[in-house]
Amino acid sequence: MNAQSRTRVYLKKTCPYCLKLRIFLTEAGMADQFDFTVFNDGDDTHKTLRARMEAAGQEPGFPAVEIEPGKLATGTDDLISRFAQQGGVEVAKLPLFNYYSEGVFVRYVEMFRELRRAKGG
Repeated sequence: MNAQSRTRVYLKKTCPYCLKLRIFLTEAGMADQFDFTVFNDGDDTHKTLRARMEAAGQEPGFPAVEIEPGKLATGTDDLISRFAQQGGVEVAKLPLFNYYSEGVFVRYVEMFRELRRAKGG
């Protein structure tokens, strides 16, 4: 891929799902094919992306990938499957990704959900 055809990936800084995608792309050796925009919850980038998704009738979610101009795709596992297939990557052979996905990620998501419930979200 050349610089003009690089895919834009939007990652919320504190999101465990975003980290999961970033770990996959990095360990799979694919990160150099993407341009990453990392943002904070509630900042202007976050607000703009949420508005874009809502205007398109899409449930806002992150990570988000601009799979074609103006079209954002979400769903961490779907994105990982898509890029693994495109890159011929066997996810089961990625030790860091699997370590995170099967351990830290599980606990992090539990804590993330507990925090959201505590905040009333």
